[in-house]
Amino acid sequence: MGRKLEWELSGKSDVPQKMAQAKASMEGLEGAANAVGKKFREAFKDIALGFIAPTVLVNKAIGFLMDKIEEAKRKAQEARDFAKDEESKRYAPAGGREAVLQLMEQQKEEENRQKGQALAMQGYQHFLEKDPRGRAILEEYNKSEAAATNPLRGIAPAAVLAGMNEEVQKKIEAILAPDVAARAAAEDAAKKAKEAENKAMTRPEVSSNIVGVGISPQLEVANQQLVAQEKMAFYLETLVDFTKPKQEFNTTKDFDFGKTAFNR
Repeated sequence: MGRKLEWELSGKSDVPQKMAQAKASMEGLEGAANAVGKKFREAFKDIALGFIAPTVLVNKAIGFLMDKIEEAKRKAQEARDFAKDEESKRYAPAGGREAVLQLMEQQKEEENRQKGQALAMQGYQHFLEKDPRGRAILEEYNKSEAAATNPLRGIAPAAVLAGMNEEVQKKIEAILAPDVAARAAAEDAAKKAKEAENKAMTRPEVSSNIVGVGISPQLEVANQQLVAQEKMAFYLETLVDFTKPKQEFNTTKDFDFGKTAFNR
């Protein structure tokens, strides 16, 4: 009974003190939690910046380098274009200009060579797939040892592999040789016909007065034009010079470009 009374009195009398201690403990715990959270946030921020900042710098550096590369390419192309201009002779050493021109010629040659190879492969493939003569060559190639041992067999189409084979190319060239010659002859004939047409349009032939043929139409027109110009000059002179007595147009000059003589 004494102990019970002692506990009750003690417990009841210590309540405010215990509550104050508990409150202080909670506030301390909350402060510690806030401090830990702040540390975590700051740590995460530092970690994020540690990863993001270098990435941003790297991206900026890459962008800067790419811009410089594009600028260098643009300036190089501008210099090459300028080398083709006659004006560049005034500003560039002759050897440097010649070296750039030769470089462009070599690059153009290499580019054309690669285009030629690409179009040849495309032509070989189409011939092997679509032309009956080509399909016969393809069937023969597929049975050969070269096709069986090709490391690309099963990856690339058979027509592509056959078109890469030198022996197949020679067979295709031999088959198409007559067609190549016929096309070359037709192109040459068309070129000559075009040249003749241009020559006739730009340089009309004016024939002279050949015995038994008579004056050419071109010379007849020239005579008529000359007469008209002389008449125009005479009347203009009469209008300007009022003291000159009026008279009809009648010169004693003769113009003879052929069989016709004009006397006015």
